[in-house]
Amino acid sequence: MRALPHPHLPAFFSEGGALRAKALQDYLLSLREVYVRYAPLTYPERLLHRLREVLLPLGPPPGEIPAFLDLNLGHEYAHAVQVAWRLRTGARWLDEFVANYLFLLGLRRARPDLAEGLLAWSEHLARLAPEKRRLSDYERRRGGLEGALWFQARFTLMAQALWEKDGDGLLLALLEAAPLDRKRGHRLLVERYPELREWFRGFGLKAAPGGASSPRQAP
Repeated sequence: MRALPHPHLPAFFSEGGALRAKALQDYLLSLREVYVRYAPLTYPERLLHRLREVLLPLGPPPGEIPAFLDLNLGHEYAHAVQVAWRLRTGARWLDEFVANYLFLLGLRRARPDLAEGLLAWSEHLARLAPEKRRLSDYERRRGGLEGALWFQARFTLMAQALWEKDGDGLLLALLEAAPLDRKRGHRLLVERYPELREWFRGFGLKAAPGGASSPRQAP
């Protein structure tokens, strides 16, 4: 047997069958190019089971859980962009908030259809009721999976509100202020969007008047 190597779909053929093997390989690869845009990654069943357990009280989700996990790979890419653009602050809650904004902005510009899917998931997950809802708990990675999902959903929905109000204005302001740290990033947010003061207080964050000093988190 002879081979037509390919990382995804190798073909093997006997003497005289090269043209037919190549034609069939091309045919199947053309189908793969369509399917791969929709095909979710394979995730450990244990992870999927944990997510199903957390989401069970909310009723039917707005989509398949593996597809939701695929979608959130873009969020991790947004973190890489943060590093490249010197927008990491060292505060987990603030970095996640900015990453959610960057992620949503990217989807809005490149894949509006996926942005709508992300918002549907965020509205769904924002209905969770984690016991720990303070940013200080989130910073210390307390609250488990339910809390993490709830915070990410709330951050994304606020990112959408800022996008509707200001488009990419926040991104331009962040880039101008880079490199960021906790104090500079928090001050920029509350000075540009004063309504965020009360929103952050809902998570137990006490902002100094005028946003002039580093935020203190409630114990």
